[in-house]
Amino acid sequence: MAITQTAVGTSATTVFTSVNNMATTALFFMNNNGSARDLTIHVVKSGESAAATNVIIKAITVNGGDTYVVNTEKLVLANGDTIQAVATAATSIYATVSAVSI
Repeated sequence: MAITQTAVGTSATTVFTSVNNMATTALFFMNNNGSARDLTIHVVKSGESAAATNVIIKAITVNGGDTYVVNTEKLVLANGDTIQAVATAATSIYATVSAVSI
């Protein structure tokens, strides 16, 4: 199992990169700020960039001190695929991604 942790910025920030074939088990986005922040999440094929066509969650509000969790469906990723996120303020939302090799 692999765990990665990253601060989400105000431009597309890679929070996970698949090595070979992997599946996510959970994604956590914790807002460490007292104010609500919006969060957008992309699943990006290897060699491509974050764009409107690969958004899976758009502008969801994460309240201050709260955590948004994605764990109801696994994401199967090929080598080099990434999960990228964008927040409305830098260093407010922190991402933790748990994944396994398949």
